Amino acid sequence: MPAGNDSVLPRHLSLVPPVPGLESPLPARRRQAPPPRSSAASTEPTVRVRLAAVTECCWQCRTKVRAVVGVLLEGRAFVPFDEVAEELAAALDPRLLAARRIGPITHRHSPGVEGGYTSNGCVECDALLGRFALEDLLREHLAGGGTYGQLDIGIPVELPAVASLRRAAHG
Repeated sequence: MPAGNDSVLPRHLSLVPPVPGLESPLPARRRQAPPPRSSAASTEPTVRVRLAAVTECCWQCRTKVRAVVGVLLEGRAFVPFDEVAEELAAALDPRLLAARRIGPITHRHSPGVEGGYTSNGCVECDALLGRFALEDLLREHLAGGGTYGQLDIGIPVELPAVASLRRAAHG
């Protein structure tokens, strides 16, 4: 790692250790994904991540939808959605998400969380897809022998990086 990249991981970010099964190379068709959208026009360093999503039915309109549960750092580590939700909301094109049956990622009111929070929404009716239900789906997937890599939906995005995220992505 070049000198000067020893900044500390911000308190609002945490990394999940590498998971077996994520290190395998992606199929050739997935390696040739379109260039990722950059979330900022600034000179801040970025790291390329890929979206991880689960499939669920909307509680309100019963449409089959996908919801982002986190990001994969070049297949080596998983970062939960709550850790990067604001950055994803700023970086992702809603049309790209809608093409994959993912609703807008934006701040929504929640009766259970004062002031609301940045969340997934239904692609059809924009109902909030609650973080606790999505975290439960993720836990069930992993408990059933699934891997984070299986949740990769092939959408790359550039997010602001700190030295710790770059080390995780290239380590």
